[in-house]
Amino acid sequence: MLMTKTNLIVAAVLVVSMAGIVQAKPTTGNDLMQHCVATPDGFCAGYVGGVIDTSYALFCFPPEATKRQIINITIMYLRDHPEILHLFAPSLVIKAMRAAFPCKDGR
Repeated sequence: MLMTKTNLIVAAVLVVSMAGIVQAKPTTGNDLMQHCVATPDGFCAGYVGGVIDTSYALFCFPPEATKRQIINITIMYLRDHPEILHLFAPSLVIKAMRAAFPCKDGR
């Protein structure tokens, strides 16, 4: 009986804690810009790195490109395009990378 109550409590806590995750809004360019300006080596670096890792085939980095350079390019792109900061942040990171590192093969 004690184990059943414990399982129910754990399940209830998990459901309540996951409700915030399900209701989270997508990250926009506005959100990303705030994070990148405040802490470029924190959330911004992780977020941009995650987008890069999942869409690497869409652009062609030169071998000497650094993580800091990629973050700076993202920040500059966001600053230069305030009219689209309401859009989904991953699409803006991809646009920034494609503008800075286009592929010669048309990708």
